[in-house]
Amino acid sequence: MDSITKSFALILIGIMAISCMSVLTAKSVSAQTDQTIPKPAVQEFTAKVVDSNLEVTIKNQPVTPYENGSYPSLYYMFRFKDNNTMIGHWDYDPMYFVLPSTYGGYHKASDSDFTTVSLSLEGKQFPSGQIDIQVIALIGNQYPTNEQRENRTIYAFEGKTSDWSNPQYITIPASSSSPTPTVNPSPHTPQTFPVLVIALIIIAVVIACILLFRRHQKTATLN
Repeated sequence: MDSITKSFALILIGIMAISCMSVLTAKSVSAQTDQTIPKPAVQEFTAKVVDSNLEVTIKNQPVTPYENGSYPSLYYMFRFKDNNTMIGHWDYDPMYFVLPSTYGGYHKASDSDFTTVSLSLEGKQFPSGQIDIQVIALIGNQYPTNEQRENRTIYAFEGKTSDWSNPQYITIPASSSSPTPTVNPSPHTPQTFPVLVIALIIIAVVIACILLFRRHQKTATLN
C-alpha cells in the first residue's frame, strides 16, 4: 500500500514539474516576443476619394527583426464612418471580429517606403459629405484558423498592434453632373404642321383656282 502511495505521489510530482516547465517556457517565449517586437508607432497617412474607393497611402515604418534574424510582417487595418455618425459605428476593413482576429487577412505592407490601399465605398452612405478614417498598424504574423463566419475564414494574429491613429477627415468631391439626355420624339408626337392646317391650305388653293377659272370664263364671254 505504501509503495502504491509513493508511486502515486511521484507521478503527481512529475505532472506538476512538467506543467511548471510548460508555463515557464510559454512565459519565456512571450517575454522574448515582447522584447523583440516593439509596439508599432501610430501611422502617418493621407487619404482621398477616387471614384467609389477610399485610397489611403501610408508611410511604412521600419520593422525590428527577431533574435534569430528573421523579420515579422507589417500589416494595416482601417476603419471609417460618416462624420456625423456616432463614434461606435465604424466600418472596418478587413471586417472587424475581435481584435486581433478578423474576417479575412489584414492588408500587408509593401516592400517600398509607402503602402497604398484602396478601400471600397460601394453601398456606403455619407450624408455629411465627409469621411472620418483611422489606421492601425500590426507587426507580427497572421495565420488562418479553422473557424469561419459568414463563409469567410477567421484569421488570428500573433504580435503587437499600435493605437488607432488620429482620425483624418476626407471631403467627398462633388460628382460632376451628367449631361442632359437627348429626348427622341414619340411616334405619337404631333408633327410641326398638323393635318388640319394642311387641309385648310388645300381648300384655300382650290377656292382660289375656282375663282380664277370663273374670272377667266367671264373675260372670255365679254370678248
